[in-house]
Amino acid sequence: MDELAELAVKSVILSLVTEYWDDVDTNWGARAHTLFTEDGVFGSGETAYTGRQQIKAFYDWRVSRGDRVVRHLINNPMITIESPDRATIRYIMTIYAVDGVPVLSVSGPNSISEVVEVLVRDAQGGWKIRSKTFTALFRGEEPTTTMPDHLRRSLLSDEPQDQS
Repeated sequence: MDELAELAVKSVILSLVTEYWDDVDTNWGARAHTLFTEDGVFGSGETAYTGRQQIKAFYDWRVSRGDRVVRHLINNPMITIESPDRATIRYIMTIYAVDGVPVLSVSGPNSISEVVEVLVRDAQGGWKIRSKTFTALFRGEEPTTTMPDHLRRSLLSDEPQDQS
């Protein structure tokens, strides 16, 4: 891949990542799930959401909690193009978030994490997120938004839930 083509791909990938976090910050993540592959993974381990339906369920739950102001800040993006159809981006993400409406007090970030995303080209030649994983480096006093385990199991289960 020549330098100009590589620069163009890196620009598209960085735009996809910033489009994702802008949607999360300003649109409650209403479109976030559409930026993943059908089998995309958001998170890691027991708290991972797999597939667009689970990712959408997380963001639907998030908006149902009520007013919250959040900004995901991305620093030091490093993009590696592994093949014409696969790339990885690593960056540091700082989250500021507080429940309520602006203007809110904040004493520091909620978290600072390293994020690694694997992106692939879809059948139409566009880029989609295959996986987005986080490694926490620092945690602030205000928690990040995490779905409670019992609700997560209920919302993400493929089996009907006992209503008793």
